[in-house]
Amino acid sequence: MKTDSMTNLLKQKNAEISTVKANKILVALEILEEKERPSSKYADKIKKYKALTSKGLVYGENKENPNSPEQTTPVYYPEKFDELLALIQIEASE
Repeated sequence: MKTDSMTNLLKQKNAEISTVKANKILVALEILEEKERPSSKYADKIKKYKALTSKGLVYGENKENPNSPEQTTPVYYPEKFDELLALIQIEASE
């Protein structure tokens, strides 16, 4: 299935919401979760990243990051994005 980034899909839909705000809403809706991994450069640092939860996998998938295999990047299915955007906009208006 074809996937795209949140940023690109929001631009395509002319959505007046930032990717950062959309991600915060998706975390609140338990569609995304924040995860942590140790930094590859600094032993005492922790890197944070977001991943789709099992609930969120309806809307996309977690793509492995080629530069950091233990980290994923959420990407979304364009054909499911209208549904996801509607959830984001409902939550943003409350």
